[in-house]
Parts: sequence; C-alpha cells; structure tokens
Amino acid sequence: MKQILRYLSTRTKHSQFYAKSTINPIDFKLKPPSKFIPKSVLVFSTPSNLPQVIQDAIDLFQNNQLQVVVAGVDTMVPYSHRNGVSELWLDHSLKIGASTLLEEKDKLNEPPRESDGINAVSARKNWKNIRGSLNIKLRNEMNASISLANTVFSTGSIITLFYFDPILKIAHSGEHLCDLDIELPRGIISNHSVAVVEDKWTPLYSDEPFKVTNCVGNLLKTIEQKPAAKFLENNEKLMSLGSKDTEVYVKLRKQGTSVVERYKVTAGGGGWGPKADLIALSPEAKPKKGDAVEFFMIKPEDRYFSKHNDDDIGKYQNSIAFARSYEETTFNENEKEKEHIFENVFGCGSEHGFIFNGIKHDSPGEALYIKL
Repeated sequence: MKQILRYLSTRTKHSQFYAKSTINPIDFKLKPPSKFIPKSVLVFSTPSNLPQVIQDAIDLFQNNQLQVVVAGVDTMVPYSHRNGVSELWLDHSLKIGASTLLEEKDKLNEPPRESDGINAVSARKNWKNIRGSLNIKLRNEMNASISLANTVFSTGSIITLFYFDPILKIAHSGEHLCDLDIELPRGIISNHSVAVVEDKWTPLYSDEPFKVTNCVGNLLKTIEQKPAAKFLENNEKLMSLGSKDTEVYVKLRKQGTSVVERYKVTAGGGGWGPKADLIALSPEAKPKKGDAVEFFMIKPEDRYFSKHNDDDIGKYQNSIAFARSYEETTFNENEKEKEHIFENVFGCGSEHGFIFNGIKHDSPGEALYIKL
C-alpha cells in the first residue's frame, strides 16, 4: 500500500509555471505571479529593456532570494518584435550547468595595443564579433541553443547574459557570461510534446529527393551524376524570379538515417572555371555521397517581416518558441505600436538563428514551437 501511495504522489505532482511576453512595454517591471511562489525565472529581453530588467533581477535576487537567469536577445515572439520582454516563472529551480565568462573571450582586462607608427591598431573591444549563446535542455532529447544579441549600446557589454543563484554563490553567479547551459525542471515540457518547425521555404522540385553522387567538404559536385549547379540553373521556378534577393536552401537526409539537416546555398553555378558546376553550402555542412538532397527557395517577399493575423497567436500559446528574426527593412518600425501582453507565451528570436538537437535553423522567419 505504501508503494502504491508513493507512486500516486509522484504521478500527481506537476511543476507549476507561468509564461508571459510583453511587446512594446510601458513602465515595465518583473513581477512574480500570484498563483504560486516561484523559485526561479528565465527572462529574455531585447536590448532597450535590459537596463530595467537587470535592476529588477537584482531586486528579486536580493529581496526574494530568487534564482534569476537573464539573456539579451534580438527579437521577441510572436512576430519578430524588437522591443519586448519574455518571462518564464517556475516553482522549481533551473539547473545551472557549464558557463563561460565573457572576459575569457573578450579579454576585457587586456589593455589595447598601441600603434608603432607604422601598423594600424585594430578597433576597440566593443566592436569585436563575439558570439554568445544560451543553451537550454528542455527535456531529454530536446536541446536548444540560442544566439544572443549585441547589447553594447544598451548595457555597455557586448553580450548580456548572467544569472543570480542563492545557492551557487561561489560559481559564476552575478558575473558577465558569454555562454551558459541551463536545464528546465522536469515536467515543464511533457514527454508527449513534439517540436514543430515552420519556415518560408518554397520547394523547387516536386519529385523525389535527389541523390548526392560526388562531394567534398561543404561542396556538392555532382547530383544524380550531373553537375550540381545545373539543378539551380535549369530550375524554372528559381530562374523566373530573376531576383538576387532570392535565397536558396537545401535539406540533406543522411544516408541510412532519418536525420534531416538544413543548410543555405552560399554559392552555386554561373561563370567559368573548375568551380562553375559546384554548389557551396554553409561552411558547417558535411554532405556525403549517397545523401538525399532537396532544394528550396525563399522568395524576396518572404524574407522580411509582414503583419500577421491575430489568429496566428494560437501556435505560440502554451508554447516555448524560438525563431530566426526577420530581416529588417526599416528602423524602429514598431516603435509607435501599443503595448501588448501575451499570456502563456514564451520565447525569443535571434538574427543568427538557433540550433535544435544539433540542427541549425537560420533562415528568415524560421520558427520552432514546443507545447508546454
């Protein structure tokens, strides 16, 4: 009987959480939910809101002994807004893992080089292209890595990533970080939840996937024993657009597996010489002979942010969502919009995309949703 009661108690105990995203916030302040007493909060903030978020994080840690993790990101969900804050409050603590101090990559304490009168001195440290990431274990077999924003103009730090932890006071709590691993409490993401990917890709062919017959490094040399570039040069859908703003992507299915990798075509076809018939993929691509390849394009009109219907909010509700930010065409285009609060919505977007279970998602507007 005791064993049965113990089993029932573990089965009926669920983690409590509260999610909220605020777009174009007015007089914003991080406020714990009233439905339960949280032990931790994960916060994504666009650069302009970080000064207030940082102050609120300090207050929550000092006054409430709350565990707080803050990351500066490029955009919010929904709709790639560049002014907002997203909050995930939890009744359990996040598991803090490995971290890298920002100074280890930025060398903040290293004095700038002085000119020798002949050679030019490189730019100041604030202009270094330093990439930071927040790596989140959502549950078993669900891992996401989000590239962070450049926040030097809002916080003075090229990357804003930190945590406060009442227990891990001797670790990197309260320090500027470049990379951080965290893990959500068990039960936040159900074992039945699946990841849904949405993109703006238009298929170039309706046939079965083609087979890679020769390749080297990130280069496709031949497909179905034909020059790889001909599959783009001879495609009517692609050529009829006649626009340099069109982007081309591929899906590679590794031979003998169900794993599908996604890459951008960075060069292909045209010109003369030994490289004229090749297709170059993203540098990290490693195609192999026998892999299946499919071709897609993103039309110019699909690369940039467009207004969405309110009905679209449904896919963000009760979900964690990550997105690759749309490319901007205007500056502060949402500046005059009113404040919007989306309950039960959490996530963010990045100009450099995100990685989920080892697969990079880096095309404009590409998003991934996981139901909570």
